[in-house]
This record gives sequence, C-alpha cells and structure tokens, in this order.
Amino acid sequence: MADSINENKIRVKKYLGLENVSVLAGAGTSWHLGAPVIRNIPEELKLLCQKDIDFYFGTAANPSYEDLFNCLQADRFIKEKKGESTVDIDISIKNMQKWLFDNCNTEKTVLEVKNDERLNRNRYHYHEAFIKKLLQRPNNLKRVNLFTTNYDMAFDYALDNLGVHYLNGFMGVHNRCFRPEVYDYDLYYPGQSVTGKVHRAEKVLKYYKIHGSLSWLATCPTVNNTYGIKEIPLNDEFKVENDEKLMIYPCTSKKSFTLDLPYSELFRQFSQAINQPQSVLFCVGYSFYDEHINDIIKQALSIPSFTLIIVNYSKTKDANSPIGEFEALHDKRIIILDETDGGQSAFIGFVENVMPDFYEEEENNVIAETIERLYNGKCSYENSDSSNKEIAKESSKQEISREPQEDEKQIEKKDDLPF
Repeated sequence: MADSINENKIRVKKYLGLENVSVLAGAGTSWHLGAPVIRNIPEELKLLCQKDIDFYFGTAANPSYEDLFNCLQADRFIKEKKGESTVDIDISIKNMQKWLFDNCNTEKTVLEVKNDERLNRNRYHYHEAFIKKLLQRPNNLKRVNLFTTNYDMAFDYALDNLGVHYLNGFMGVHNRCFRPEVYDYDLYYPGQSVTGKVHRAEKVLKYYKIHGSLSWLATCPTVNNTYGIKEIPLNDEFKVENDEKLMIYPCTSKKSFTLDLPYSELFRQFSQAINQPQSVLFCVGYSFYDEHINDIIKQALSIPSFTLIIVNYSKTKDANSPIGEFEALHDKRIIILDETDGGQSAFIGFVENVMPDFYEEEENNVIAETIERLYNGKCSYENSDSSNKEIAKESSKQEISREPQEDEKQIEKKDDLPF
C-alpha cells in the first residue's frame, strides 16, 4: 500500500537532514511550464525532419528525438572521415537544435497548467519554492547539489530571482568561462570578531546542468578560456541560427559522448556527490531513460548508507519501466512515491504537499498576526495584547513539548534511515 502524503513528508524531512543531499531534476520539473519532453519527435518538428526519418528509419517510423540526432551526428562523423560534404546533415542538425532552443525557452513557452494563480503571476513560483525549501537545511551541513538533465533555464531564473548564489562551474562576469575548479569553492563572510572567525553564507548551492544548457556555447580554446566553453545571457540579441556550436546534449543513448568536456567533469561530479557516505539522491521528474546516469545511480546502491528517493508522475504504473524495475528490487533504501498520485509525485504536488517548509509557515503566521494587529486599531490591540502574548507563549510551549502525532509514531517505528 502506498504511503500517505503526510508520511512521505515526514520521511523527506528526515532525509533532508543527512550530510550529503543531492537532487536530480528531469523533464518533469519543467513540464508545467510548457517545455517539451523530447523522447518523441513532435509533429511540427517531424515536418522538417521527415526526409531524414525516412532515410535512417524507414517510412512510417516514429523514432525519438535522441535517436534521430544520434544518427545525424554519427553520419556526419563518417562523412567527415571520408572527406564528403556534410552540408545537408548540418542543416538538419541546425533545424533540430533551433527547434529545441525555441521550444525550451521557458520565458516564451505556453503554460500547461492554466488555472494556477501563483503560476500565472510568476511562472517560476514552484521552482523558487522548491529551492527555498532545500536551503532551509542547517547551514553546518554540506551544500545541496542540484543536478538537472534539462537544457532550459527554469532553475537558473528561479535562482536569480531568489538571489541565491549558485556554483555552476563558470567563472567571470562579462566573459564567463567553464572552470571546473569552481565546484570546489564556497562562500564565507569575513571575520567580524576579534578572533577573526568567518561565517558561512547561507543562500548557496551547487548547480550542475549535466546535459548542457541553452546558454552554453563551444568556442575555440584560448589562453583565457582553455576549455573553449562559455556561458552567455539569453536575450533577443542571441540567435541560434547564427551560431553552430550551441552546447545542448540530447544524445542520451550514446554513453561515449560523456567522455568530452564539460560532460566528463559534470558526470564525475555527479558520481562523486552520490557516492559519499550518508547520501540521499532525490530524483524528481526523472523517468530513468538515460543509461549513463542510471549506471552511476546503480553503482551508488552498492553503498549501504545510500538512499534513492524517486518522485516521478505517470498516469499508469508499468512494471517493465526502469522505475518498475527499481520497485521490483524491494530494497528499503529505494523509496518510490506513488507514481499515479499527482498530489505527491508531480513536481507541483511534491513541492506543495511533500517538501517540508516549517520556516515559511511560521513567517506567514507572524506576518498575518502583524497585519491583523495593525488594522484592528490601537484600542483593540491594547485589549488583546496580554491575551495574545499568553496564546503565543502557550503555542510556543506546545511546539517544544508536543507529543508526536499518530502518523509520526508510525514512521518512527518503521524508521528507514540507513543508519
């Protein structure tokens, strides 16, 4: 029987308190923004690629975006070795990249969820809420690692909106170049006492786009940019058709493509992060169809203290799917939220109902009380001041010494922490 939302909320809170917390965000975290899932080729793109589909797969075939892109890249590689022209293949690759760029730009996509007022006001509301809840961990623990397979900029924009400093492997302001040593950096306030003790900055996390990004370009290596990879702002001046080296990486079925920089470094960082002792990996909106990522996760399962939490919505359960195979292992270290319950396994449902957020709840209560007192008038405030203080004092006592609820007791009894 699937665990209730409240049980999963308590469980998630426990695991967020571990020393090493990593998140792998897949396409499901951007679906509500209208970003496409590229496992299948959309009809509008098929019109541009039909000739290539017929040539590589035969008529009436329906290959995935990745499979077609793989064929084009492999064919181009062979033709280049033979000294043959690759003009037609380059055009096809450019069309696919341009379509992906245009349709993954979450600033311009049409929202899939229409009746959500918060989303209509701020399309990155749930991404921001997710990040804020992650950053509520105690500041003495290691930084959260946020990995994503998405090319879009949803998390980038959310982090910027919140003023969170994220270490994404690039350094510089006007000329941002890829420097992997940045991932080893951290932020501290200067010493403000006689002893010179420094204080760790709070709003910081490590951010890895392991399949590339719409904002990355491959250029010729120089003395100042030894890897030849730079990050650019996405604005109206940038046109994908004017640059042939957009670093998006949709070739998930070819493990060998991960050997080149920056992907080799990003996957090394992913493996290193989840293979630490007392680690937990939250896979949110990730359907486990990337073989090279799955291999790293499976390797981490050889560590007794590693825990895998899968949050991925699906209309129906499939025992033959990659997630179904994980479930069949009956390993208590693998926790799978009910796939068919969007209230806990869809990204919005997970952020709203499962991710714990006690700080924000307390802040909202304080704000509500303040506003109510301000507008109730001075007299009513004076009359109720003493009683409000008593209520607040009593509430504080209850919060400190309250007995665990029944569902919390049940979770404590079957505590599944791996230590």
